[in-house]
Amino acid sequence: MVSKAWAVQVVERHLAGWPAAGGPKMVVTHVDPHRLGWVVSSQSERYVRTRAFLDMVVGHGPFLVDGVDGSLHMVHATIDLEDGEWIEDYLEQVRGLDRDDPLRSRVAELLDSGHRLDALRLVRAAAPDLGAQGAKEYVEAVAAGAPVPEGVRARLPRPPVGRRVWRRLSDSNPEP
Repeated sequence: MVSKAWAVQVVERHLAGWPAAGGPKMVVTHVDPHRLGWVVSSQSERYVRTRAFLDMVVGHGPFLVDGVDGSLHMVHATIDLEDGEWIEDYLEQVRGLDRDDPLRSRVAELLDSGHRLDALRLVRAAAPDLGAQGAKEYVEAVAAGAPVPEGVRARLPRPPVGRRVWRRLSDSNPEP
């Protein structure tokens, strides 16, 4: 896991480039642990010093420093940091983890109760693009407790992705 001190350094390096773009000098104001890494908040240095509303920079969200590789991401200001589908999207797109397959658990229940034909029907209804052979391969993989073959998994319906609420700002920043 990336340390808190390293997460702050990663964000401070990024913030050092902001005044060159004509904006106010930004400083780190708060750091919180998160299940994905570290959430680092920032604000204008002038606001931190004066607490005058007119000196506040508004509309920007916190930074997320990934706890695994130290990559830096900007998170939208309006999201719930602890919950939400954005976390599954992040895990899938940044870390390459597979989403949970709700169809698999239902198929496993049907197989456990001896309803193999119902399991096949369920797969055919939920994923019509698989066809009979693909549905059979899916059910057999679940029955064997094995991963679903990649050719079958690629044809499964994917949940719609809502608006993207995070943006990658840097690649991996491993600690020295």
